[in-house]
Amino acid sequence: MSHPLLTLTTDFGPDGPYVAALKGIVLGLVPGTQIVDVTHRIAPQNILEGAFVLASIFDAFPPGTVHLGVIDPGVGTDRKLAALRVAGQWVLGPDNGLLGGVVRGRTVEGIWEIANPALRRATVSHTFHGRDILAPAAAHILGGGDPAAFGPPLPKVLCLANFEPRPTHDGYVAEIIFRDAFGNLVTNLHISQVQQIPPDAWSIEIAGHRIAGLVRTYADRPPGQVVALINSMGWIEIAVVNGDAGRQLAAGPGTTVWFHRSRTA
Repeated sequence: MSHPLLTLTTDFGPDGPYVAALKGIVLGLVPGTQIVDVTHRIAPQNILEGAFVLASIFDAFPPGTVHLGVIDPGVGTDRKLAALRVAGQWVLGPDNGLLGGVVRGRTVEGIWEIANPALRRATVSHTFHGRDILAPAAAHILGGGDPAAFGPPLPKVLCLANFEPRPTHDGYVAEIIFRDAFGNLVTNLHISQVQQIPPDAWSIEIAGHRIAGLVRTYADRPPGQVVALINSMGWIEIAVVNGDAGRQLAAGPGTTVWFHRSRTA
């Protein structure tokens, strides 16, 4: 019999007591849970980065997986906590935009506000809802609990405006939303938004640099050249062949990227 599966994505950092506390609560309530640490190195309070990571790893996990995300600069305020059932999996976290990336392009099967005091720890800190409310809520689902026990259904979750590129008359104004360990700069433009246009019909501008067309692989251009391509998760990214695009272009999350298509495309 397979064990329930939980992923953790936080901005807590790898050290200190916070990650271990989440795990301890879950394992105490649902022993045998398999826990996958996606990352605890989300930049502090960077909701957009967390939303990108959750959306990017979602399809790699099997049905029934519970994903817990805790990037929560509004902890203790009146922002809501939510549980989503999406395409056979679960995503729990603060409703501050963190969960909105998972919703994009996927079937939402239900959304509930996590509001039932009976599913919390006996003492709830004003500054650690991840441990005291969200971890017990995740354990409730991992243990086969009824999501209706969480609280009232919600019509939707908050989606960050800068998770979506802005259409223009000849393409898109996009934004860098993630810089990976190689220095590659991932934009918020997805393959689904460009796949009807020939790759060589695009002209891309970033940080005063112009890129001609989309390549298929990093090796399609000489070392040191700036390229744009569709990465393994379906997002368009800017890279430097055998280099660091973030450093070379002095660019990172928040940098604007213009995508223009030719008049004949």
